[in-house]
Amino acid sequence: MKIQNRLTLAFSSIFGLILLSFIVVMFQYYQKQSVKDYFDRLHLKATVKVDMIDGETIDPDILHLIDDNMPVAMEPQVTIWNECGGLVYWDRSHLPDAERQFLFDKLDETNLYNTWFGQMQICAFTRQGEKCQYKVIAMGTDVAGIARRKAMRNAFAISFVVTLLALIIALRVLARQAFAPVSHMIDEVSAITDLHDYTPINEGNGKDELAKLAVTFNNMLAQLKQSFDAQRQFVYNISHELRTPLSAIIAELELTKQECKSEDDYKRAVDSVLGDSRRIVKLSNDLLDLAKANYAPADIAMHNVRIDEILLEACCKEQKAHPDYNIHLNFDADMIDDSMVTVRGNEYLLGVAFANLLDNACKFSEDKACEVNISQKGDNVVLDFIDKGIGINAEDQKKLFTPFFRGANHTFADGNGIGLSLTHKIIELHQGNISFTSQPGATDFSISLNSKLAQNESVS
Repeated sequence: MKIQNRLTLAFSSIFGLILLSFIVVMFQYYQKQSVKDYFDRLHLKATVKVDMIDGETIDPDILHLIDDNMPVAMEPQVTIWNECGGLVYWDRSHLPDAERQFLFDKLDETNLYNTWFGQMQICAFTRQGEKCQYKVIAMGTDVAGIARRKAMRNAFAISFVVTLLALIIALRVLARQAFAPVSHMIDEVSAITDLHDYTPINEGNGKDELAKLAVTFNNMLAQLKQSFDAQRQFVYNISHELRTPLSAIIAELELTKQECKSEDDYKRAVDSVLGDSRRIVKLSNDLLDLAKANYAPADIAMHNVRIDEILLEACCKEQKAHPDYNIHLNFDADMIDDSMVTVRGNEYLLGVAFANLLDNACKFSEDKACEVNISQKGDNVVLDFIDKGIGINAEDQKKLFTPFFRGANHTFADGNGIGLSLTHKIIELHQGNISFTSQPGATDFSISLNSKLAQNESVS
């Protein structure tokens, strides 16, 4: 069932129950007052007859004559007894003896008693006259009252049905108008059949909840477009990065097959193939690390780690892989507490980030040297990777953390453009900050990591 149908059904049901309850209460109140009013009229008319008979104002035969000429339904039947039980006056009919005795017993307990006998209302009471005390029973059927109540009941029923139908129609129209933007939005979304169609949908007035939904959907489309564009660019870059070394390997092997005649030629060809193969392996490892860095934070194991230990291990690996690298570590003299170098993070990913910065600093410096300063600033551990290399020009600095981007200095050293973007992603994953300053002859990459996160984890 559609939402607008459910809303129409729900609101009409609630209003119908409220309206029906109101009608029932009003009708019950009216019926109760109508019955009470007729009991009062029975008592009044019977009292008048008692007073006339007791004071001998009118002869009982004349009362009989008046009663005989009145419609049966218009005049109550009154029966009067004296205190000795003698019948003083009666109209056309009176109650059976058993019912009369029951009422007499009630009158011994109270001066006024109202009851029903079938559809007839009975008012029994005692009246003190000048001659004696009388016991009076007046009974009648409120024909006019019953007709009025029936007419009111029918009017209420018709009004209820008509009002409920009008309400359902009104709610249906209002619900259709309220959900018209939703239907229009569904049509616009359904019209998006092309995988590359990211046309935003109409956002309406931009203020209500439906407009916010449209804005959210358009933001999602924009993010999807960005993701697909990044995916296409990623595939293109991967294909380019893999094709270059693979083409070089194939060309080198074909050339070796055709022209190599000496052992030195074969060694030179093998060295060239090994170099290109290592580039492919390096690219594969960087891609795997980039994939890990793009995991959701909840999927990455985080625990308290020591920055100095990770940095030392990264230095050892880089110097082992590149014996010509010169790396110097400088610790701030004030960092005497282990908590100052302890952060909350993933040891492997932080090691990858540090290794990338060390490798870039060394390979883009003529002296193959990098200086690392570790200091404390407030709750943050700050690591500065400083080199005296060729620097980064102002235009390249804007795209430095873009995956696969290589600046104008790419001819100075080999690379695939993944390292810095991977490092940036890892530091962001650790809720840290990475920044840099660069000019010819000096480049400084600064990483800031919060050590308070580790302290809070230890306390908890």
